[in-house]
Amino acid sequence: MNAQRAHPTDQLSRYTRTARLLHWLMAVIMVAMLLTGEQTMSGHGNRTLPTVHASAGFVLMLLLAIRLWWRWKHAPPRALEHPVWELRAAKAAHAALYAAMLLLPLTGWLAYTEHVRRAFGTRPASLFGIKIPLLPDFGVNWHLIHNWGGKLVLALIALHAAAALKHHFVDRDRTLKRMLPWQ
Repeated sequence: MNAQRAHPTDQLSRYTRTARLLHWLMAVIMVAMLLTGEQTMSGHGNRTLPTVHASAGFVLMLLLAIRLWWRWKHAPPRALEHPVWELRAAKAAHAALYAAMLLLPLTGWLAYTEHVRRAFGTRPASLFGIKIPLLPDFGVNWHLIHNWGGKLVLALIALHAAAALKHHFVDRDRTLKRMLPWQ
């Protein structure tokens, strides 16, 4: 069997296996939640979809904490050579995506709290059998903010994917390959 071994410099230019796993796992969960978010809000008669949606949001917050810890402990690969404006745009887009990965589940939790207070009073919600504390009432329409935030995040993810595809098919560089789960 003649398996190709990765060149040592390829290992330095790729994200770790754990970073790639967390990236793609969170991407799949987040996109699925964003695409089903409208059905979640409109299906108040069906308790399953909103519960799964809210539970997945808490899973995303946990995965984000793990991802940030991993990122803190393991430096990303060195940047590829790109024009300065592209590097700055990528840094800004990544900062926006990380902020979104925190803020969207948090606004969802606030919206969920708002809904639970209206429906059940002050008793805590239960997701996957775990009691979830209710957050303070700030008198804000968190459902609206969460809904529009989801649309903004979907646009950010589309921009992120478009940039990765541009690097792969137009620039023909290794930007996308560094994050692919296989290879």
